[in-house]
Amino acid sequence: MNDELRKEECRRLIKRIAWRLQYQTKKISTRELPIIENICGQNQISSVDSKLYVEEMLISLPAKARFIIEQVVINGVPEKIVANHLGISQQGVNKYKRKYLGLLRRKWESTS
Repeated sequence: MNDELRKEECRRLIKRIAWRLQYQTKKISTRELPIIENICGQNQISSVDSKLYVEEMLISLPAKARFIIEQVVINGVPEKIVANHLGISQQGVNKYKRKYLGLLRRKWESTS
């Protein structure tokens, strides 16, 4: 009986962890992707124009930040892999990503 209780407790813990991961991912994507979603999702601009607009905004970033945004946000490469490629920590990649997504968001808001 004790083993069954442990198994059930482990299942509950795993479900809770999975729920938290899903929630955190949803929160992050909601916070980090409004630029792309607003341009593409509302069909305000044609697909080609919106891609050009995103490229134009990315060009304004430093090379390292542009690489991080393209890889992590656009291509979905995990931060840890990008960090290994650049020779910096995963936290460093996250810091760059958050900083420059905020900058892009402010630029986008000022143009709309």
